[in-house]
Amino acid sequence: MRKLTPELLDNLPHDDPGARRSRKDLLRINGFMGNEAWIMSHLNSETSSISELGAGEGILLSRIHKKYPGLTIHGYDLGPKPLGLSESIQWHQGDFLESPLAQTGGILIANLILHHFTDTQLIALAEKIKEFDQIIINEPLRGRIPAFLAKLATPFIHPITRHDMRVSIEAGFIQNEIPSLLAFESHGFHFQETYTWRGSQRVLAWRA
Repeated sequence: MRKLTPELLDNLPHDDPGARRSRKDLLRINGFMGNEAWIMSHLNSETSSISELGAGEGILLSRIHKKYPGLTIHGYDLGPKPLGLSESIQWHQGDFLESPLAQTGGILIANLILHHFTDTQLIALAEKIKEFDQIIINEPLRGRIPAFLAKLATPFIHPITRHDMRVSIEAGFIQNEIPSLLAFESHGFHFQETYTWRGSQRVLAWRA
């Protein structure tokens, strides 16, 4: 069963030294897990737009914009638009669970964001994203092996990262939880789930 515990990084000022160190840890972990590379491999220039939920510092969106400069790109996050992010990337600050999405077609990306939400919130989110053509999801895999790998990283990461990795795995997902909560079948999506030994659960969903 999923266990949701507040992550320390979510409640620290953006310029807190520990928060800055933890974000650097997360960049290295993301690279080690190959998350963004996997997402980039499933994008294409033929889509009408690309949107990301929980876009954070806009690093992934910047990569996408560089590769597909002609596409309409949307980022959704509680925080303000990051400094230096291209003006052509449309930024939507606020809680996307509480307001309509500006774009509901094309490709939607959710990278390490869905585990922050309760099952009830994810069921509500399903109604907001059902009109997208393709959905790309990467989340922590909940299980003993990912938890063991997180422990192995303990000497090399900040205590904030150490705590947040553990609670992220506890709030992660197992087989069929994401497709079920997001009602892919009833909304007309085909989907595919894959798992990596590094602790990622990856879901691709596309219109039938």
